[in-house]
Amino acid sequence: MQILLTNDDSIDSPFLELAIDFLRSKGNLKVVVPREEQSWKGKSITRFSDMVAEPCEIHGVQGCTFSGTPADCTNFAIYNLYEEQKPDIVVSGINIGANTGVSFICSSGTVGACLEANIAGVPGIAFSQALDRTVFFDWADNRRVPEGTMNVLRDRILPQMDMTWEALSRREDWLRDPITWNVNMPVLPAEDCKPVSAFLGHTFYGSIFKQRGEIYVHDVDSPVPDETPASDTAVVSSGHVAVTRLDLLTFGQDSDPL
Repeated sequence: MQILLTNDDSIDSPFLELAIDFLRSKGNLKVVVPREEQSWKGKSITRFSDMVAEPCEIHGVQGCTFSGTPADCTNFAIYNLYEEQKPDIVVSGINIGANTGVSFICSSGTVGACLEANIAGVPGIAFSQALDRTVFFDWADNRRVPEGTMNVLRDRILPQMDMTWEALSRREDWLRDPITWNVNMPVLPAEDCKPVSAFLGHTFYGSIFKQRGEIYVHDVDSPVPDETPASDTAVVSSGHVAVTRLDLLTFGQDSDPL
């Protein structure tokens, strides 16, 4: 199996090594990640900048950084690093923080990388790890996750990724259709933690920018989560892994005719 791995938290993400450790035994792995963090970029494509690829070894795997968005990384890799055959799957993540709810999915660079793969006819899995506020903001403010916290997270994340991968690989459409599986792992796994099919919750953010003196900075109002049973947010809150199917080919097909 040919696997392309990317993310939106850049090469210095501590969760990138976890993803590599998990995927290196699943197939032939290539890694292409943004040179700098590209969170909240959705599926945007860079138009007016010269792009630079810098080959390097990333946690024991050959790859490169790319001076663009996650979707840029996916498109660049598929059409420039693979010769006759595209990768079998694009894996994006592990994102630092959950990607649940409609509005956050549209904004997620992690998910955007997989949607770009779908446009190229390649299926994708977007992995995200929900975190408590202390851990999340320690990363956001200081670019660090304490070693003790990482050890705990590693012990939780790898088994959840494995059970989810195995569940998806048993499907008849595994690696067949260009769809994205959006996977969100809980802060505290339930004793019987398992992958659960979920739908995109109707969680919508409000104001994103707050004034600081004469400038405005990114500072999102806390949204009201959609806790409807079987929503992605509700599944994650219950301690299970939320797995949501995103299919570009069905977007807009259910609308009433004019």
